[in-house]
Amino acid sequence: MDNRLQRLTADLESIAFLHGVEQGFWELVTHEEFLVRVRLNAPDTRSYLVQLDCREYGDEPIAGQFVDADGHCVQLAWPPGNGTFQQWIKNQNPHLFICWDQDRTGIEKHHPEWKVRKAWTKNKNQLVAYLDFLRRLLHLPALGYERRAEQTTA
Repeated sequence: MDNRLQRLTADLESIAFLHGVEQGFWELVTHEEFLVRVRLNAPDTRSYLVQLDCREYGDEPIAGQFVDADGHCVQLAWPPGNGTFQQWIKNQNPHLFICWDQDRTGIEKHHPEWKVRKAWTKNKNQLVAYLDFLRRLLHLPALGYERRAEQTTA
């Protein structure tokens, strides 16, 4: 088995990843070679499917995108947010990408100067670091995720 695939599989089976599952922050939907789909649970009962391209796992950053149930990257699959949120989550067509120094698409297409930082190598579990970054964006109110208003029953 490829060393990168071994690392990815080990990280998917790690205590840190499973802790996120137990806490209800995320759940593994599919894992096919280097393509991983994870459902992220937001605090307002919505969930978002993130597809992670881990082709060069450990050596290069993950390329993430939000997708619909059929695996298509469409605007409606991306979480909404205010200007603060949109500093990281570019959720407006034609620019659908995660703007973060640990995302391959954000680096390659928009911020090549970030590549020298090699920020993705600073965490032992690159996958959990990526998911935890997205979890914080969805759960910390100051980061601007637009939560769905709670429905009240009379």
